[in-house]
Amino acid sequence: MKNKNQLIAAIDIGSHSLRMKIVEMNLNFEVKILENIRRNISLGRDTYAMGKISFDTLNETCKILKGFKQLMTDYNITTYVAVATSAVREAANRDFILDQIKIKTGFHINVITNSEERYLIFKAIKNQMKNYRHLREENCIIVDIGSGSIQVSMYDNDKLILSKNIKLGFLRIRELLSDLQGRTLNFPKIMEEYIESNIDNLMLFHNIRTFKNLIVIGGEIKLINTLCISDNKADFNKYILKEDFLRVYNAFLFLSPQSIVKDYKITQESSDILLPTMMILKKFLDITTNDMIYTPMVTLVDGVVSDVIEKRNPNSTNELQCDILSLCRLIGEKFQYQKKHAEDVENKSLILFNSLKKLHGLNNREKFLLQIAAILHDVGKYISFNKHYINSYNVILASDILGLSDNETKIVANVARYHSSVVPSHTHENFISLDEQSRIVVSKLAAIIRIADALDRSHKQKIKDMTVTYNGNIVIINVASSDDVLLEQWTFEMKSEFFREVFGVSAILKVKKVASDV
Repeated sequence: MKNKNQLIAAIDIGSHSLRMKIVEMNLNFEVKILENIRRNISLGRDTYAMGKISFDTLNETCKILKGFKQLMTDYNITTYVAVATSAVREAANRDFILDQIKIKTGFHINVITNSEERYLIFKAIKNQMKNYRHLREENCIIVDIGSGSIQVSMYDNDKLILSKNIKLGFLRIRELLSDLQGRTLNFPKIMEEYIESNIDNLMLFHNIRTFKNLIVIGGEIKLINTLCISDNKADFNKYILKEDFLRVYNAFLFLSPQSIVKDYKITQESSDILLPTMMILKKFLDITTNDMIYTPMVTLVDGVVSDVIEKRNPNSTNELQCDILSLCRLIGEKFQYQKKHAEDVENKSLILFNSLKKLHGLNNREKFLLQIAAILHDVGKYISFNKHYINSYNVILASDILGLSDNETKIVANVARYHSSVVPSHTHENFISLDEQSRIVVSKLAAIIRIADALDRSHKQKIKDMTVTYNGNIVIINVASSDDVLLEQWTFEMKSEFFREVFGVSAILKVKKVASDV
């Protein structure tokens, strides 16, 4: 019988290392790890110190990737996902680097955003930790300490209340402050002050909330875990006892890098980055109450694998979408949006989308983008009521929305931009800068959200019931209301013109008067 198991490779081109994981997925979507490889590389050192990646480093990177490619060939693997993070993303010569990697290795690299990186890490943690949900319910901070940045997420009673990227990775700190090291006898104090100045604003959350649990992941956490284990008091690869961490941390504060190498039998490279990593960890440990630090030992490649498996499993549910929507509502609250109006536009947009699938031909991911745009479409009013839709566009573009690519963020921003009176035009730079497919998606979603927004023009949620039918020639929107909806009808007539232009069919609003509940 032919083996229908699938082999999948996931590759992470990180700031400090290159990783590849090869897994075998069976018909039940269960995974068996076949290879898990890490090779150190100095991409981040180049980018953070010089602003670009040298071609010597590029050649070294391609050499490692060719080795990955050969291993994939040996396994006869054709399905792979390769991602790159901050070192490549921030490099001034990024386009040239990606082009040369493709020419020399055949790999197409997807440069992901910070928000996409966090999203994948969350998936990895969720799949790895059996008590993940319980830790979130108890109030939890998740910190991913990378070489270029740290990703911080905070949960209050299982609700995601903050997800933020801070350019404060261990390698970036060392490179930025390297000139100061020879000018002071207390370099650790300088590092500590620099770290505090960059994360002090997060401490505001601690002033009004108590966080119990701390989950930490990152390239050097495994080494820290090893150094802190004593007398088998902690379970390796799962957590570190707070007292053990503080013992090692306090010792490191008074040791030179050379002494750390000698006393703890680690490499010079690890010695250079351990202290800034531990300083970052210590700051978050100080604001949590548990006597341990959870260390699930997951990496970005684990998240990439989880994402690939989830997309292939028709029965999987994307629980993280609830976290993303929760964050979007928090953005709305920050900009004092009208919550009831946003919820009404969101609900009506989803009814229209679900009822008109044969007409628009869009997928569930694009429905999700519509939902985000509906939540945030009016946030620009906080800045100014005059052309608020442009302000909404700018706010969304500036927001770090978990899990969205740069292009998806632009789509959401443009949909919000065109929810009001102005329609997409090739004379608009924000619209024409999108690729053709994205422009089509924006136009379709904007046509839908304009109808939904028109049906609550008064912002009083007068329309309680709504059904949509489509027979191939016309879209009929049946609504019921006990109030005077003349303003909504008038706005609908104006905004439905763009709907007809996009989809080639007319939308008709039929209002049924019903008795008031009062």
